[in-house]
Parts: sequence; C-alpha cells; structure tokens
Amino acid sequence: MTMPPTPQPEFVDNRDGNTLEAALEARLEWLAAHLVQPTDVAIASGYFNPEGFGRVVDALEKVGRVRLLLGAEPIPPPARPEWHLGDPRGARFESQLLRDALELTEAGLLRDRDALAFAPATDRAIRRLLEFLKAGKLEVRRYEKRFLHGKAFIFQNGQGVLAGSSNFTAAGLVSNLELNLGQYQPHVTQQVEQWYEELWADAVPYDLAALYEARFEPYDPYLIYLRVLWEKYHAELDGERTPDGVLHLTRFQNDGLDRARRILERYNGVLIADSVGLGKSFLAGELLRHTIERDRKRALLIAPAALRDGSWARFKHRFQLGIETISFNELAEEKELGGTRKQLQSHPAEYSLIVVDEAHALRNAETKAAAALRRLLQGDPPKQLVLMTATPVNNSLWDLYNLLQFFVGHDAVFAELGISSLKRKFDEAVKTDPFSLKPDVLFDILDATTVRRTRHFVQRYYPNDRVRIGDEMQTIQFPRPHVKSQGYDLETVLPGFFADFAEQLAPEHGAPALSMARYVPSLFKRGGAPEAREVALVGLIRSGLLKRFESSAHAFANTLERMITAHDLFLRTLDAGKLPTSELMGELSEVDTDESWDELLAEGEMIDPAEYDVPRLRAAVASDRAILLGFHESARTVRRETDPKLELLIEELAAIAAHAEQHGVGEEDTRNRRKVLVFSYFTDTVEWIYEHLVERMATDRRLAVYRGRIAQVRGTEGAGGVGRHEAIYGFAPKSTEAPAGYQDDKFDVLIATDVLSEGLNLQQAARIVNYDLPWNPMRLVQRHGRIDRIGSPHADVWMTCIFPDAQLDGMLRLEERIRVKLAQAAASVGLDSEVIPGAAPAEMNFADSLEEIERLRQEDATIFEQGGEGATAHSGEEYRQELRKAIEQGLEPQIRALPGAAGSGLRQGKERGHFFCAKVDDKVLLRFVPWNRDSTIVGDALGCLRRITCMPGTPRAMPDDLHEGAYKAWALARAHIQVEWTWATDPANLQPKVRPLFRDAAAHVREYRPEEMTLEESDRLVASLEAPRGMRDERALRTVFNRETSDGVATTKLIAAFVKERGFQPWKAPEPLPPIDEEDIRLVVWMAVEAGE
Repeated sequence: MTMPPTPQPEFVDNRDGNTLEAALEARLEWLAAHLVQPTDVAIASGYFNPEGFGRVVDALEKVGRVRLLLGAEPIPPPARPEWHLGDPRGARFESQLLRDALELTEAGLLRDRDALAFAPATDRAIRRLLEFLKAGKLEVRRYEKRFLHGKAFIFQNGQGVLAGSSNFTAAGLVSNLELNLGQYQPHVTQQVEQWYEELWADAVPYDLAALYEARFEPYDPYLIYLRVLWEKYHAELDGERTPDGVLHLTRFQNDGLDRARRILERYNGVLIADSVGLGKSFLAGELLRHTIERDRKRALLIAPAALRDGSWARFKHRFQLGIETISFNELAEEKELGGTRKQLQSHPAEYSLIVVDEAHALRNAETKAAAALRRLLQGDPPKQLVLMTATPVNNSLWDLYNLLQFFVGHDAVFAELGISSLKRKFDEAVKTDPFSLKPDVLFDILDATTVRRTRHFVQRYYPNDRVRIGDEMQTIQFPRPHVKSQGYDLETVLPGFFADFAEQLAPEHGAPALSMARYVPSLFKRGGAPEAREVALVGLIRSGLLKRFESSAHAFANTLERMITAHDLFLRTLDAGKLPTSELMGELSEVDTDESWDELLAEGEMIDPAEYDVPRLRAAVASDRAILLGFHESARTVRRETDPKLELLIEELAAIAAHAEQHGVGEEDTRNRRKVLVFSYFTDTVEWIYEHLVERMATDRRLAVYRGRIAQVRGTEGAGGVGRHEAIYGFAPKSTEAPAGYQDDKFDVLIATDVLSEGLNLQQAARIVNYDLPWNPMRLVQRHGRIDRIGSPHADVWMTCIFPDAQLDGMLRLEERIRVKLAQAAASVGLDSEVIPGAAPAEMNFADSLEEIERLRQEDATIFEQGGEGATAHSGEEYRQELRKAIEQGLEPQIRALPGAAGSGLRQGKERGHFFCAKVDDKVLLRFVPWNRDSTIVGDALGCLRRITCMPGTPRAMPDDLHEGAYKAWALARAHIQVEWTWATDPANLQPKVRPLFRDAAAHVREYRPEEMTLEESDRLVASLEAPRGMRDERALRTVFNRETSDGVATTKLIAAFVKERGFQPWKAPEPLPPIDEEDIRLVVWMAVEAGE
C-alpha cells in the first residue's frame, strides 16, 4: 500500500511510490509553508543529470540558495585496478585513481548529456537548470581531494537531512532501489552541515552551465554537416594507411588506392568507377604490382583487345610490369573455363587477383565471357576481383547488379547496412524509376563497394596534384567546357505530324488510340487485371517510340517496320491458337539504345489463350497495326535532302571547319580543332547521318577538308569498309596512343552510338555534336568524357546540342504524360505507388532532367563542370574528402565536442523539413522528415545527405516554426526508425523471395540426390537455389530443368552443373536485429532545412 509522503520523511527506498522525489517535494513544500525565511538546500552527490533536477525544480523554486557538491564515487573493489611495477605507490597511487575517476565522471556527464531525450520537457528542464545557474540560485562545486561516497540532501539551519544511497539523478530520485534515511535531531543535522561546509570549502567551482548550454548554441550548419560525416566515416579514415606504391600516383589516386584495398579486404571485390580520364589504370596497376611483386602471387588482367594491345601494353612497358593480360574473347575461349583453346598461362586456381578493365562489357550475365569469369573466380580461398568502368550503369540499374554479383558472396552480405536482400534493394530501386540511370537510391551499396571520384571532386579537393601524362608529370588541368545550342523545326517536313503522333501515343485526356495491345495481352484476360510488368512494358515502348521519332525519321520508320512485322506475327500466332508474351520487364529500363529495344520486343513463351477475350484482343492489335502503318508511311516521306536536322548538322560542321582554319596554329593543331564526334542513340540514325554527310562532303566546298576523312562506328563494329579499331585510332591516333599499324591520322569526323564510351582517350578532338535530344543528360556527361580529359591539348572543348525548338516543349510534356499515365495504370492494377514506374520519385527525377535539358538549351555547361554529379555523388568519396579536409584543418575537436541533439538550419533545395542523424548503439541512421506530412520520410543515406550538404560559411537559417516543429519531426523520425528496425528483428521478414522455378528445382534436388553427392553438398546446392534470383536466371534454369520432364538424378546433376557455372552462392540468412525501444534511438545532431528561394 502506498503511503502519502510526510513532511519529515525518515525512510525512502523508491518502492511502492515511496520515492525520494516525493519525499523531497513534501519536505520542501512544508518548509516553504511554515518558515518565514526560505530554507537553503545543500546537496552532495556523486552524479547528476538534468532529469533529476527537473523532477524537483518546482519545489526548489520555493527555497533560498541551492548548493550542489559533486565528486567521484569510489571504485568498487572488483573494478579497482591492481598495482603494477612502475605505477606510483601509496598515496600517489590513490591520487592517480582519483584523477582517473574524476575524468570518468566527467566523461559520464558528457555521455549522459548527449543521451538526453530531444523533447520539449527535457529542454525545458535544462533551460530551468541554466536559469538557476545564471541567476546564482544554484552554485556547483566539485570535490577533488578524495573520493566522495556520501550522498545527502540537507535542509540547512537545522531543518533536517535525507542521506543515503541516492544520487541527484532521475533514477536516484525515482526508479533505482535505494536506501535513504531522514534525520531531524539538531545534534545530527549540525554535524552533517559541518561535514558539508568543510568539503564545500575544499571544493573547486565547476561550470555545469557550460556543459548544458552547449545544447542550445546556434551552431553553423557546416559544423553539423561535418559531425554527420564524422559519424559515418571517421572509423574508416582512422584506418587509412600510408601508401607504398611505386607508380607515381597522385595524392587523390593514393586515397583511392587505400580505399580500394580496404574494400577488397572486406568483400574480395571492388568496383573502381572513377570518371573517365582520372587514372583508373594507375590504381589497377598498383594493385597488380603489389600482388605480383610483394605478395608473390599470380594476377590476371582482362581487357578489351584494343586496350590490351594499346594503352595497357604501353602502360606495362612504361612501368616494367609483368602482368599477364588477355582479352574478353580469349577469356571466353579458355579451355579450362568452358572454351576450346588454351589462353591462360596458368591453371585458373593459381590466380589470386583478377582485374577487369571496361567491366561494363560483362554486365550481361548471359555472355560467354561473363560465364568464363564466373568459372575463373571459383575456388577456395576466394580470389580478389577488381572491376574497372567509368559507366557501371548503361541501360539499366541491373547492369550494376550483375557486376556486383561477380564478387558479392551472397544476397544478405549488406545486412549490416540495413539491406537484408541485395536483390530486393535493386528491385525497389528499379521500380521506383525504371527510366533513371542514376543509382542514387543504391548509395549505401555503392559506398561500400565502389571507388568513385569525378572531375568536380578532383578540382575541388586536389587542385594542385600532379599526374603523369605520357612521360612527364603535369599539374592536373581540365579544359573549359562549353555548350552550344542549335534548333530546328519538324513542321517544315512533317506539318501536323507531331500533334497527331502525340495524340495517338499519349493524349492529355482519355485513352490513347494506340493501345499497344500486342504488349499487354493480360488486359484482355477474362475477369483479370493487367500484369504490372506488361503495364511498365507499354510505358517503355511509348517512350522508346518518341525517342526514335525525335532522333531521325529514318530510325523511326525502321522501328515501325519492325513493330509492324511483330504485329503481323502476333496476329498469325493468335489465329493459330497461341499467345506470345514477353517476360523481360523485370530487368529492363530506359530503351534509348538498340540493344535494349531489341530485347524489349523479343518474343516470349507461348501460352494458351483460352482465358483471353481473343476477338477483342485481335481487333485491338489490328487497329494498332493500322496506326503504326500510317506513322510509317508519313516517316518515309522524309528524305535526307529535306531533313532540317541534317541540314543543321551540315552548317555546324562548316562552322567548325572555318573556326579551325581561322584559329589553328599549324597543320596539326588546325586538324585537331576541326575533329568532331557526332553521337546518336541509334544505329539507324548513325547510318542516316553518315550516308548524307558523305554525299554532301563531295559537293559542298565548305566541307572539302572532310572529304574521305569520315568514319562511323555502329554497335560494336565499324561500317563502310572501315573497322571499329581503324575508325577510332584513325580519328585520334595521338591521344589513343594507337598501336603500330594504326598510327595514321585518317579521320576528322566520327559518327557513333554510345558504344564508343569504352575507355577511349579521344581528347585529340575538342568538339562533340549531340544529334539527339538529351532525354537523359547523364549520357551526355559520359560522351563528354571522351574529350574532356586530363591531358587534353585544348583549352576549351565544345558540346553542340541539337534541339527541336518548336516541338521541344511538346515532346517533353509528352514524355512526362507517358510517365504519369504509367503511374496511373500501375495504381489501377492495385500496385503500390512506389513499386512500378511513374511513382513520385520518378516524376521528381524527370523534373531534374527537364531542368538540365533547359540549362543545356540555354548553353549552361554546369553539368559538365560537375561531371553530372555535384553534391549527389554516387559514392561517399566527396563526403570522406570533405571530412579529411576538415580534420586536416584542425576542426576535429569542435566536431567531436558537439553535444547530443545539437542543431542548426540552412536554406537550400526544394523541400522544407528536418534532417536527423541518429544512432542505435554504434549504427548510424539518417532520416529526412518533410514539412509536408503527406510526403514520404526519406531514409536512404544519399537522399538525406544531399539535403544538408553545405560549405564553410553557409548561413544559418532557422525560422521559428521549423525550430518549434523539430520536436514533432524527431518523434516521427524516431518512430520510422523503430518500425524499420523492428521489421528486421523478425526472421520471417528476412527470408529470401525465391522464384517458383528455383523453388521447384530445390525440391527436386531434395528428392533426387545422386549417391556420389554428400548430404552437405546437397544442402549447399539447395541453399544456392533457394535464394533471390532474377528473371534472366530463371529463363536460363529452364534450359536444364523442367517440372514436367525432369529426369530424377540426371536432372539433379544438370542443376548442380548449372549452379556451379552461374557461380551461385548459398543464401545465408542475415542476423535479425535485436529488439529496441524508442529510448534506444539516440539523436546525434539535427538540421532544419528551409526550401531555397
């Protein structure tokens, strides 16, 4: 039974409501009511926190002077350090222990301060504490002569004392099991007061106010930003090693080398994705040298044949490196790896390190070279793999996934980053916006596995570094980029066509006449709903048609021909009682390349149409065919001589040639100045351009210097009797360091698709013409990197962008409508808005592209200055270097001294809200809570960091409503963290999503285990099958396993061989997180973000 507190409490133990808090309040209230003069209070305590003060502050308001004496509690015997030789003896040893204890107590006060809740009640208590201290109502001293074990709450002038075990903390006042006794006899209280006064006289003033005032300081945004970076990266930077290489690496290359080594140690693989021209070869060369010369192990370099015989051959000769090098074709042909010829110098098991240059060539897991690499990497101990590419993402984010699969051991390898399934994370990333090639949402994965630096990064953080160019060291310099905008009008050749095309393809209101029924047959299922992948397929096809139309009438017409043929085949198949479908949607993205388009339109399996409304489906497909035929007939009316876009290109080439003649110094400089790279997305357009330019160069005197000096590269080959290598080396023999037999300067105009992005140094040229509308500006950045490189002989480089001026806004609105309608269609089939294309993030990403397109139209070259990245770097290199710079400048003490829940504010970006950096134990968690509560809380690292990225001197901005709203926003962020964390505590949520065929194959292996296969081997095979796999993997599995025709043990052997060939690893369950309460989520720092004006 709980007894009411008495005005003279004698026994307090914090049980059954008998708390020290209640006892103190009762005594102080009684004294205030019965004494004329306020009573002074003296408190002795080994520890203190504001929560304890806040519990009795109302009662303390009614007393006179309050004194608080702090000290260090004695060390319990079990924890007392033993004396060792060399330690001080006797009293000096005790003094050392006391000093250590005082330091620990100080550290504990700081730790507890930093763990205080970020809530209005807590801050009110702290502010009242500070008011007491500043007004002189509370005075604090610390006793430092001996350990202080006594705890007492003394009501002075003989009014009693409560003494016992309780410290002046919330726990001591309320929750700990304590024992405190009250004494009110004068002879006892006098002795206690005398004891206190003696200690007080020997104590020293202690600035408790400074400890807690720090929480409310108006910190600069930059310091808060640095603390976030420190929390994420300081442990990694602490472990950086001093480089010991011999390849004359620049400082930024040394930093990249160190990081690459650490990633290799952790994952046995690393992706080196530095922007073009930043010396990836030097990083790889040093890793190879270290393995061969220091570790005395075998290493292998795999590169395209042109690079093997060109730049890598010269690199090895220059630095005297004995590196075994083979091409991709040789890798695929290696007898030990499934081929027919001996290519390797040693057995595959003997290699310790594998380096792959231009690794994006292996992004398709189905190629022979990719299969051979998987076989090469098999074995124990695991080999280390270095993948080098400036463009890890080409057609889809799945390109990146496929590259990571070469060295990521299992699907849950990033569980410690909060990613329980790598496959599921990529599914979410692609479905959020399949049109995007920016892997921002995959920041945490890239940050863990990738070395990625950009031109902007190098210019900012390594402005005076030197790099070897040829045989000499030069200070890093980049040419100045410029953008030139040129416009044409489609109406001159196809009057009214675009308006009709847009209306048929994606009208502003209502359903489009062009239904694309051939690609969404599930829409015609009896009583069913359209399948998500088919809905997305149709959106991508509509977008692809628009892009081909804008590129050239020739590409558009050729595409329509192929589609009409596909429709005819569909109708014939339908009439035969079958229904062809496509299954590629799960892993397709942008369709602005010929490769992705052909894959998109590929025929799928044959299925029984009995469940479909065949007459209605046939009528819709026939109607679509008629519309496509009408488009095709119109497109074929455009001739080269009447194409305004081609004419504009002619004028641009004439202007470039004239400028080169006027400003060139000598024959070589003049020739280099007139060299032009012409890029198009599509092979058909490249052919269209090439044939017309050849004709015009023969007759147009302004283009006479180009006669016979034009070449094209379509797909992976050259054309017009000129091979790919001859075209590339003949265009830029000096900057590509062309090998013997290719050193003649033959070409000044080179027309190509984006396949030309393969590790080529084409900076001998200074001009690029971007023939197509830059739907994805990032592709222009990749193209621009061909000429905007360290070591360029040109002070300025130029990118000409051709725009359909009169129709540009209409085209962009049409593309936007396609995306929006895709989102609406996804919602109509019951899908979550973030699961399939067209979700809000996709619209926001396209809005970003629209802004970039407009800036290019206005001839703004910022995107090239920043390498297309700016603050939204694909890995954490920029953030790490920002932290390195701050530490070098001596800011680390200020960064570390920031109190828990320190905050600031800034004005930038488009979205108002609050950023929070929190920790659960040692795990750092970031959140951004939008001011608009209907918006989604952002939890990915890059999405959060980009909102607070700032510079020294960034002004602090903290509107009152954002300051007051921070508490509620933190409550939302903390709840969001707890929900996500709690989800990961349930093992059921961490189970893999296994495709049906793989599940059936696993069941087959369990039932039909060959006698020679051990139980352990069988379990490993099953675990490798019951793992998240892609649709391509499932299609490949069908070649060896069919549910209906499986042949017992023989099929199991085929499945085992398939799993080995694919390099599949057993699925390993991630460890569930331990359960937490909200109180376990500690706020480190926060930032109010006001939308920029």
